[in-house]
Amino acid sequence: MMNQNMKSPVSPPQPISEEGKDRRVGIEIEFAALKPRDAATLVTQRFGGTVVEVDPHRYEIQDGDHGVFLVELDAQYAHPNEKLSDVEDRKPWLSELANWLRDLDTEASRLIGDLGGDLIPCEVVCPPIPWTELDRIEDLYRALHQAGAAGTDEGLLYAFGLHMNVEASGTTVADILPTLKAYLLLSPWLRSAIQVDGTRRIFPYIDPFPSSYIKRVCAPDYTPDLNAMIGDYLSYNPTRNRELDMLPLFSHLRAARVSRAVDDPRIKARPAYHWRLPNALFSGQEAGPLAEWARWLTVERLAADSDGLDRACASFQDLSPLPLTDDVEVFSCQLAQAYCP
Repeated sequence: MMNQNMKSPVSPPQPISEEGKDRRVGIEIEFAALKPRDAATLVTQRFGGTVVEVDPHRYEIQDGDHGVFLVELDAQYAHPNEKLSDVEDRKPWLSELANWLRDLDTEASRLIGDLGGDLIPCEVVCPPIPWTELDRIEDLYRALHQAGAAGTDEGLLYAFGLHMNVEASGTTVADILPTLKAYLLLSPWLRSAIQVDGTRRIFPYIDPFPSSYIKRVCAPDYTPDLNAMIGDYLSYNPTRNRELDMLPLFSHLRAARVSRAVDDPRIKARPAYHWRLPNALFSGQEAGPLAEWARWLTVERLAADSDGLDRACASFQDLSPLPLTDDVEVFSCQLAQAYCP
C-alpha cells in the first residue's frame, strides 16, 4: 500500500532522462481564496527570484530556481488582450483609438479579475523541476493552504485540479506505449483512489478514454510504430479533454500530425505526459504533489514490468465492459495493489 505520509519523493523505475539527467516534473496547482500576488510571494520564499507584474492578475517569478514560475487567475478575460498590443497605429487618429481600446481592455480585465473573486481559480504553474526536488513543491503546496488557499472540496462550484507534466523517460514507441497501456489498465483504480471531485467530473476536462480505444491499445497483438500509435490516439481522442492528455507529447514528436487533427492553440508541445486527473485538495495528506507522484509511479512500475503488463493486457480482454458489472474496476484495483510504491 502507498504511504500517504511520505516526506520525500519516491524514485521512478527509470529516474534518468534521455539526456542523462534526473527526469523533471512540472506541476500546476489550482485554488481559490488567495490572491495571485500573495501566492507569488510564497513562491519567492521557497524558490527565490523576483516577482514581476505582467498585469494585475498575472505575475512571473523570474531568476529563481529552475526557471520562470507563473501565478495568475486562470481565465483569459481577467487579463488584457494580447492581440491589442499588436495593432498598428501609424496614423495619429488610429494611434489614439488603439490606445483608448488598450486602456479600456486593461481596466475591464482588471475589474473582471477583481469581481470574479472565488469563482475564477488562481493557478501556480511551476517550471519543470527534477523529480528529486518534488518535496519542495509539496512544501509550497502546504504553504499555500496555510496562507488561505481553498481546494476543490471547499466550495460547491470549485473544480480545481493538480496537474502533473511528467517528463517521458524516452520518446520511442517502446518507451511510450507501455506507459499508455499501464495507465489505461489502472485508470479505474486511479479514479477511485483519487476520489475525483464531483464538480470536476461534470466538466469534460478529465474525461475517461473511450472503451473501444482501451480495448484496441491493450490488445496483446497491438504493436504499432510511432505514426500508427499517434494516429490511433488522434482518431479516438481528437481533444485535450482526457484524464491523461497525450497531445503535448505527441505534438512534440509529430507537431504537424497533431495540429491537423486538433486545431487548438492551447496545446503546448513538450516531451511529457500531461496528467490532469488529480484533485487540488489541501484538507489532508491523501492528496498533494508527493501523494499524486506516488500514484503516478504505480503506472510506471507496471509499465516497467513487461511480462506483468503482457499478462495484465491478456487478462483484460476477458473482462466484461458492461456498466452493470464491476469486473474492470475490481481488476484495476487488484492490479494496482501489486505495483503501488
